[in-house]
Order: sequence, then structure tokens, then C-alpha cells
Amino acid sequence: MDYKLYHIAIILSIASGLALPSFSLGQEPLGTAAPQTVEEVGNLGMKIIGMMPDAVKKVWREEALPFWQKMWEWAKPVIDPWLQKFLGLLSKEVEKRRPGLEQEFQKEKTEMQNDIWQRFKDLWRDN
Repeated sequence: MDYKLYHIAIILSIASGLALPSFSLGQEPLGTAAPQTVEEVGNLGMKIIGMMPDAVKKVWREEALPFWQKMWEWAKPVIDPWLQKFLGLLSKEVEKRRPGLEQEFQKEKTEMQNDIWQRFKDLWRDN
């Protein structure tokens, strides 16, 4: 008998979860009637766009940012040592490859300068 009760409760909660959002569609957006002309649609769109940045800023400052700050404070003791090890290994690898990278950079630099010079000369030849 308990199994049937749980089964019915789950079905009712799923059905209400699917049905309840549709009730909000009957409300008038932003306290206005449905737009009748293209101009009214444009005005409504601009009104929504004008309100959105403030709403997004408010949600970000009051909800999202504090949440992620708490998550960072909670995870920092675990992540920080691993992050320091990773950065240490990364800096060692960069130092190991630095001479080759510098040579490659100089090579690319001279190729780009020659290419720019060639384009400049071609510009003057075309005229």
C-alpha cells in the first residue's frame, strides 16, 4: 500500500511541475496588455531590455557572487595545493622550453616583418 502512495505522490508532483509554469503564461507581461502592433512589440522589447541589465546585476550581486564566494572558500583548502603544484610544474616546463620558444618567436617576427615589407612594396608597385 505504501508503494502505491509513493507512486501517486511522484506522479502528482511531476504533473504539477509540468502544469504550474503554464499558468504564468496567462498573466500580462510587465503590467501591460498584449501588444497589438509592431510598434507596441518594439516598445515592449525595449522595456524588457532596459529592465534586464538591472535585474541581472541584482541577481549576480545578491545571489550568484556570494554563492560562488562561499563555494571557493569551501573548496580552496583542497584546490589550492593542487593548483600550486600545477603552476610550479607549468613554470618549470616553460623555463625548459624558453630558448626554443624565443628562437621561434624571433623567426616569426622576422617573417612577419618581411611579409609586411613585401606587402608595402607591392602596394607601391600597383600604383
